[in-house]
Amino acid sequence: MKPGRPERHRRTLRQRLLLFLLLPMAGLLVISLTTDYQFAFNPAQEAYDHALIDDVLALAARVRSSGPTLEVDLPAAADAVLRSDTTDEGFLAVYGPDGQLLAGDADLKPDALSASLVPLFTNARLRGHRIRKVSYRLETERGVVTVVVAETTRKRERAGSKILAAMILPNVLMIVATLALVYFGIRTGLAPLNHLSEEIGLRSPRDLSPLPKGDAPGEAVPLLNAIDALIKDLRAAAIAQQAFLANAAHQLKTPIAGLQIQLELTAEELPREYRNRISHLRDATQRLGHLAHQLLALARSGSEADVVHERRPVDLAVLLQSCASNWFDAALAKDIDLGFEPEAAVIEGSEWLLRELLSNLIDNALGYTPQGGVVTVRCGVGDEHRPYIEVEDTGPGIPESERGRIFDRFYRAEGTPGTGTGLGLAIVKEVADRHNADIELTDATSEGGTRIRVSFPPLRPLAEVPLPQADA
Repeated sequence: MKPGRPERHRRTLRQRLLLFLLLPMAGLLVISLTTDYQFAFNPAQEAYDHALIDDVLALAARVRSSGPTLEVDLPAAADAVLRSDTTDEGFLAVYGPDGQLLAGDADLKPDALSASLVPLFTNARLRGHRIRKVSYRLETERGVVTVVVAETTRKRERAGSKILAAMILPNVLMIVATLALVYFGIRTGLAPLNHLSEEIGLRSPRDLSPLPKGDAPGEAVPLLNAIDALIKDLRAAAIAQQAFLANAAHQLKTPIAGLQIQLELTAEELPREYRNRISHLRDATQRLGHLAHQLLALARSGSEADVVHERRPVDLAVLLQSCASNWFDAALAKDIDLGFEPEAAVIEGSEWLLRELLSNLIDNALGYTPQGGVVTVRCGVGDEHRPYIEVEDTGPGIPESERGRIFDRFYRAEGTPGTGTGLGLAIVKEVADRHNADIELTDATSEGGTRIRVSFPPLRPLAEVPLPQADA
């Protein structure tokens, strides 16, 4: 068996949109900065080059013909003026027709010039510095003289840095502002999807109603329609399942009840020595009927069954009173004092499920309460305005170690008396979950016993809830 691959991280739609926008915008930023820098720096470069041309022309004007030789009239003061600059270091050189140095710096070499008299600009390195150099061809009576003037590029670099900084800041701020606007725009645009996601996350597993589309964007509507179609299919399957369970409940109860009656009639007609066996068969049939009823009740109380039962206001006091007569005979048979203390309390729920919950709580209490004990059934409104149903008995109680498991299906603590199926409290838990109710299990008194309270969500204002009428 191959090990499962770890699920790769999935980017959110917001992250994808921002990433798709960020990469092109970063490319546009680079192109924009390069283009703008060239447009902004070229005028500054031309201004500095124009100053170099002025210097090279001034130096060329000092070339003199003296007989058969050429001389450069460059006194110290004039040389200092040509080299003077507060930022950059200046260089100059004048070369005769045969390439001999007439004046200036011997290490400043001219560039190869054509016959044109247009100055030639080049970039080079001199004495470890980057320089900007201009070479000029001067025609004289003694031949061609080459005049070279150069300077380091510090002020050009400084100007370029200032221009670049002046462009980067507004461009970056514009990109950041654009991304911020895009982010909040995407966040606002995706807000309906976030709200829908939160609503689906908070929805009960039993809620199979269609998804609210609200202001969901049009792109999400096909997905929502597909989910609604799936929910519709699930709802139809649940309805079909509940119809089957209802029919199965009816089909099972009838033959089991008939078998039990036939066994009771047979027991009366048989001789005494055979009645004991028939009594065992009758009791087993009775347990089988009880088990079938609980299994069907458990199946019908599952989460998938909620869609077929309309929730409506249920008066818990009326419910207790209607259930009381069903349990008095069982209580009298065990000599148990069964009491009911109903108080007004109304909840919204499924009446038949609440009746199953109450019946299983009472059945459980009667089953574990010894002869001569007391079982008390209550309802009312407790703390935080939460309606409740409570059953208290004087049985042996439930050990702390067992309380976490007694609501599991088919679980019965070791040494538990009786012939229970282990499904009663599981049904109670299923019904409580379907009504968003909490179950609290405590000792009835310091001497023992068990108290189970099922607390329902806070009561709505009574003016909003029409009270059901008790059966006449």
